[in-house]
Amino acid sequence: MVEVIKGLLSSKPWFQWVPADAFLVGGSVRDLLMGKVPKDWDFAVWQPEEVARLMARHMGGVFVPLGEEFGIYRVVIDGEQIDFTRIDGSIYDDLMKRDLTINSIAVSLSDWRIIDPFCGVEDIKGGVVRMTSERNLKEDPLRMLRVFRFASTLNFKVEHRTLFAVRENSSLIDGVSPERIVYELRLILSSENFYGAVSAMAETHLLFYIFPELEDLRRPLKGLETDVWSHTLLALRRLNVALNTLEDGPFTYYLHRLDVLKRAEGRFALVLGTMFHDVGKPATYRMDENGEISFHGHDYIGSKIFRRIGRRLRMSKDLTDTVALIIAEHMHPHLLATPDVTRRALFRFHRRTGEWAFPIILLAYADALATPLRAEGVAGQLRLARKLERLLRDLEAEANRPPRLVTGHDIKAMGLPPGPVYKRILNEIEELRAEGKVRTREEALEVLKDLVERYKRGEESPL
Repeated sequence: MVEVIKGLLSSKPWFQWVPADAFLVGGSVRDLLMGKVPKDWDFAVWQPEEVARLMARHMGGVFVPLGEEFGIYRVVIDGEQIDFTRIDGSIYDDLMKRDLTINSIAVSLSDWRIIDPFCGVEDIKGGVVRMTSERNLKEDPLRMLRVFRFASTLNFKVEHRTLFAVRENSSLIDGVSPERIVYELRLILSSENFYGAVSAMAETHLLFYIFPELEDLRRPLKGLETDVWSHTLLALRRLNVALNTLEDGPFTYYLHRLDVLKRAEGRFALVLGTMFHDVGKPATYRMDENGEISFHGHDYIGSKIFRRIGRRLRMSKDLTDTVALIIAEHMHPHLLATPDVTRRALFRFHRRTGEWAFPIILLAYADALATPLRAEGVAGQLRLARKLERLLRDLEAEANRPPRLVTGHDIKAMGLPPGPVYKRILNEIEELRAEGKVRTREEALEVLKDLVERYKRGEESPL
């Protein structure tokens, strides 16, 4: 493996400006050991600013100071990012300060030796996320989120002592800036294994320190078989499966309506929307004298709650608006999942939701699978998707239809009184156009003149 790393680095034109006594470190080594070519490169060096400036100048790259107080500098060359971090002490001192064993591996460029003080290579082979030390987690509590980020993006398991340490220190996340938290959440919730990470973050209470609004969902409500949070978790699990099997599941027919989910930001928004789709239920819970339970308006209230969350965590306006829309609309697919739903109702739903119509139906599908199934199961949601697809195809065909060569105004100008005959005449000209017998407006007007004269004479089928 070291020879592969050496060969790959040697092929990079910028590598000649990396000092021979430097070390390849962190995620770059992890990715290479997993058989992946890194998107970014990380080097630990003694004089990072000088090295970065030299490389940028000779390679025509862009020099970017990332953290001068910590000695971190970046060079961007042809889309590649090369980061240089100052070594304080020895390379072992550097590795000892890192968050996870899989990120605490270095390759010495002087003798191409792997330096692995925490047995990170074995953890990579075993698919394990393990902290280097609890102290390192405490020094930067964001590292607790990184535990779950790497577990979800690499499909690794979190080692039990690491989970225990996160649980013991989860309250420290309150001291981390919202922007850093949202950055990690975006990577976690847009990954292919977000359900496992969310479940584990909930077990360690980390999730509830970030989103205290979810804590209320764990409160038992009289008359319900399970608490709202258990239902939410199951909905997330169903959604995770559905998203990972779109090409093989019932939504394969609507992949062209789910393009927004191909983007990480879109997937992030839908997962957030699912996580908070019932956040308004505790506030709207009611039980009448007959024992009937209702949550009227929980979709609207939940949307308002999420807008407050978005502002608190300084999420972008676009993301906050999108998630609020998903929450506000998540009940409509259930209401529209009836055999007699009208095209007008479908049109209004699509007008409100746009490109999010089908993702919201997908959420409703996962929501239904997470609810004690009624006799119809999820057939209603699938029927809704089918009917909405038909409506959209009809609307698209209408929009793509070329404008008529002649109109009712042309017929009226030729002296024929308005009536049902107008439609017949216009349709006949469109049929001639489809056959290629009429191609221009001038030709259509000539045919129209003949048709009008024949209708005036009372001939029912002039053509």
